[in-house]
Amino acid sequence: MSRNNNNKRKRRAIVEILFEHGPCTREEVAAHLSNRRGVRHVPSPNSISALMSKNPQTIIVGKQKVESTNGEKSFHMLFDVDREVIKEISDLIHTRPISIMTPKEKKLAVQCKSCGCTRIMPDQATKCLTCQRKS
Repeated sequence: MSRNNNNKRKRRAIVEILFEHGPCTREEVAAHLSNRRGVRHVPSPNSISALMSKNPQTIIVGKQKVESTNGEKSFHMLFDVDREVIKEISDLIHTRPISIMTPKEKKLAVQCKSCGCTRIMPDQATKCLTCQRKS
């Protein structure tokens, strides 16, 4: 199995974790990933942050003050799914970018007439879910 497929699986799992648990720091996402089946190797917090920033389903919603083991305090970004667009778990598949779709999902995906993104359209619509909810 290639590393690319592994990252796709991790990116899908991260979005599901954020939907289930709400806003999380990258360390909290790593802890949730370690308990998840199907993820053998938990990436470093920096890798998790990079995976989340590449996904249009995730957004930064704030900062959380964190104290390290040596007593230093710092702010860590809080990531969450875009709740304006993703309102239920079934919305995840309709907002998923083509780069992390499974081969079966790629066959169902079509290009949105409004924004040009390739998505699985809800109920044979011509606009993707993101365009429908943000307009």
